Amino acid sequence: MINLRPYQEESKQQVFNAWNNHYRSVLVRLPTGSGKTVLVVSLVQDTSELNTAIMVHRKELVQQISLTLAAESISHNIIASRKDIRGMIAAQRRLYQRQFYDPNASVTVISVDTLKAREDVYKHWVLGINQLIIDEAAHVLAENKWGHTASLFKNARILGVTATPERLDRKGLGSHADGIFDVMVEGPSTGWMIEQGFLCKYKIAMPESDFQQYLEAKSTKSDYSKSAMMQASQQSQIVGDVVDSYLKHSAGKQAILFATDVATSREMEKKFLDAGIKAKSLDGTTNDKERLDTSIQFEKNEIQVLLNVDLFDEGYNVPNIECVIMARPTKSLGKFLQMVGRGLRIAEGKDYMILIDHVGNVTEHGLPCNTRQWTLDRIRKSGKKLNFLRICANIECNSPYDRALTECPWCEEPAITATRSGSEPIKRFLKQVDGDLFLIDPEEIRAMERGTQLESPASVGERVGNAVNGAAGLAATKRQQERIITQTKLSEAIAKVAGVLKSRHGYTDRAIHKKFYLCFDQTITELLGEPRADMERTISQLEELLW
Repeated sequence: MINLRPYQEESKQQVFNAWNNHYRSVLVRLPTGSGKTVLVVSLVQDTSELNTAIMVHRKELVQQISLTLAAESISHNIIASRKDIRGMIAAQRRLYQRQFYDPNASVTVISVDTLKAREDVYKHWVLGINQLIIDEAAHVLAENKWGHTASLFKNARILGVTATPERLDRKGLGSHADGIFDVMVEGPSTGWMIEQGFLCKYKIAMPESDFQQYLEAKSTKSDYSKSAMMQASQQSQIVGDVVDSYLKHSAGKQAILFATDVATSREMEKKFLDAGIKAKSLDGTTNDKERLDTSIQFEKNEIQVLLNVDLFDEGYNVPNIECVIMARPTKSLGKFLQMVGRGLRIAEGKDYMILIDHVGNVTEHGLPCNTRQWTLDRIRKSGKKLNFLRICANIECNSPYDRALTECPWCEEPAITATRSGSEPIKRFLKQVDGDLFLIDPEEIRAMERGTQLESPASVGERVGNAVNGAAGLAATKRQQERIITQTKLSEAIAKVAGVLKSRHGYTDRAIHKKFYLCFDQTITELLGEPRADMERTISQLEELLW
């Protein structure tokens, strides 16, 4: 039996609790690298009396699930192409000296495309399945092929697992929105996993690159088009840049590189080989045997750089990856975090992972350990991103970090901060120094603080009553009471966020003040002096700062 980590065990128990509370379809969110597949296999072991189907969408993931089941000596059926089944049987025999493929087993691993294509063949079989598990469940909408295929399992309770329950099209995964899931079980954040040692620490390098200038204005309304990415790769210097930055930041380390297209990936492979670096490029045209052989060589450190085109952003589990090279841009937060997650798994002798971002993904999506608010609802378009990054001025470091910090956390290079000149207005000065209250005159701070001292409800009521009438005075008294209550709630929420930033992430008071100003374009004292509706809006946005 698999021994789960405490957070995995807790998530599994929450799934059973949700099913027992009559939620038929449950979604579990756990960070990339947290062991979602291990949790799934443990749940299969716990429910061995049930007929279980595990549905995935790519043959790489079919193989991953199949081999994980085989590692636990769990026999299982496979619904996929005959070629893929033969490949998985060969992989099982190669790794475990026997096969665990059994067409009559109670556990079945399913390729969603194969089952959908053979729906008539399996129309009676699906009714005998008691439990359906869907990997990479962010793909599932009620009206797409995932949702349609899931709907065939009319007698099954459902579990979906994903690291990123957010779609680029902003559709919601909840059954009340566009998906099929009734409730979500939230696992720990990536930041917490790193703090507890379940995922490794990371450093980021963002080398200067001309890639973005060729990509701009060439994107679709969803993610960047393949033609736009390929053209940017061909016109820019990225092919040579990736080799130079690998040698500079992570020479000799095991690296996985995400490329935009097959031709570019193979050109990069040649550049690495010419530089004496063992590298191999894989893509959708590579045959199964070559993929498996290359993966084994990579795991054994016989290959230093594994290049791929849209193959390994999901479900690829090689803990000894020490470097992730992003040579492929994406507008998808999920895809970004999946790519980063390939390098966050812990391994012996691995102190941290290096993320080399040539294409601006970190600028687009923020730091990997940012705490993000996940929901089953549709995603509302945000008017203002809270990704405030500064690039270290030390060219040998060149790492991004939170602009609120006064020095680079990687090399301790001081941040470049503007200074005040003349007698400029407070607001203009604050914008210049990012809300740095330590650089503001004490008298100016006291003036701002006085703005948070709200007039008493009785005084407001009396003033309005004298100016208008008694009824208006009573209404004004009530509104002022509500405003004061809201101000108290906002003050408590600010204190909570500040406490987390200080205790969990080591922010100083100075950095905390800067953080609030960067996010809200106002100081903390100014926020506490706002109208009630504005203060309520700030309270709802504060959770975005908890990272």
